[in-house]
Amino acid sequence: MIVTHARGQVLLITVLILSIAITIALSLIGRSVTDVSMSRNLEESARAFSAAEAGIEEALLKTNTASGFIPYGEAGYEYSIVPMQATNGIYKAPTIAVGQADTFWLVAHDASNAIVLGTHYDNASLELCWSHAPVGQRAPALEIAVYYLSGSTYLVTRGFYDPDEPKWPVNDANNVSGRCGGMQNAYSQIIPIPVTPDTPLFMRIRPYYGNATVTLAAVGGGIFPDQGFEVSSVGCTQLTGTTCVGGGVTRKIVVRRQYPGAATIFDYSVYSQSSLVH
Repeated sequence: MIVTHARGQVLLITVLILSIAITIALSLIGRSVTDVSMSRNLEESARAFSAAEAGIEEALLKTNTASGFIPYGEAGYEYSIVPMQATNGIYKAPTIAVGQADTFWLVAHDASNAIVLGTHYDNASLELCWSHAPVGQRAPALEIAVYYLSGSTYLVTRGFYDPDEPKWPVNDANNVSGRCGGMQNAYSQIIPIPVTPDTPLFMRIRPYYGNATVTLAAVGGGIFPDQGFEVSSVGCTQLTGTTCVGGGVTRKIVVRRQYPGAATIFDYSVYSQSSLVH
């Protein structure tokens, strides 16, 4: 009886040790599979992102709307170039950082990016809205410069709008909701635009005291011209000969290529094709 009891204990201990060993082995195998999967995903992610970058570089070399698919090593990319258009008279500009200025075009461009003076925004005003500052921070103020052609002379008109300063009044410095395409908690300002017999060219928007998220709304049925092109590229690791397919890793990059404008150093000068006047 004593021998049988001892054998039973040995068998129980053996089973226990085998159970622990199998558990550890399964845990190590599971971790190894996870590590391999993560490594493969990281590798495919890097390959897809590299392909997407190559697609952006390819698209930026083109001047007009276009799209296409190109294999790229073991990956591939689909790129597209579409005009940056206002939707229903509303244009949402990129966030403008303090110390920077953004250009909003009031005149159209042709396929070579040259301005077309005969096609431009033709209403005497537009509405500009910008977002409130975060709680505890000063509201952003905006300097607006509108450049226009009067006869053969290039001129500029300027305005400064500060919600926190009474001497630089804003049309509506309260929480405006539903204006400029439904923008919430915004400031609103009507900007005068020189039109007939003058030709508006472009508007320069420069924020002070804080970054500004700006939306522009056409007034009186006016139509904004295109502002440039939006370039997007999707890199993928699973593809056929002509397109990306599901099942792999995809990465997308979007770049806005606005029509080129004058350097900001000229913002405090009036310039023409033949002279420069401070």
